[in-house]
Amino acid sequence: MSDENTEVTDHIAWPNSFPRTPPAERTSYPGGFQVTRSEAFQNVLEELATWDGITDVQLKSGAEHQTRNPNKPYANASAEDPGVVAYFTKDGEQMAAACDRWDNLRDNAQDLYHFLHETRMQEQ
Repeated sequence: MSDENTEVTDHIAWPNSFPRTPPAERTSYPGGFQVTRSEAFQNVLEELATWDGITDVQLKSGAEHQTRNPNKPYANASAEDPGVVAYFTKDGEQMAAACDRWDNLRDNAQDLYHFLHETRMQEQ
């Protein structure tokens, strides 16, 4: 996880403490996550909701997000940049976590969920 230091690209502001994966190195997740893209984004939101002291959660990606639900991209929205970033405030400190290891939004959002879940488990 990182503080608010970010690198702004053409698509999304990326936290400096999470190195970008070169596009040529991104692949499909080999385990085949069994969730939809919407469920993967919801998993990130629900995981952060379990953390103590978390406020101001925002999920961003390279796809256009819904007007009524700004933390989720439209179902058919495509993205040149498959990275997903979760921005949030924890106990008054701006934080971010990100994933762009995989070649699509769903896999990156689900991997981000797993990262956040493991981080929470280690902090307990």
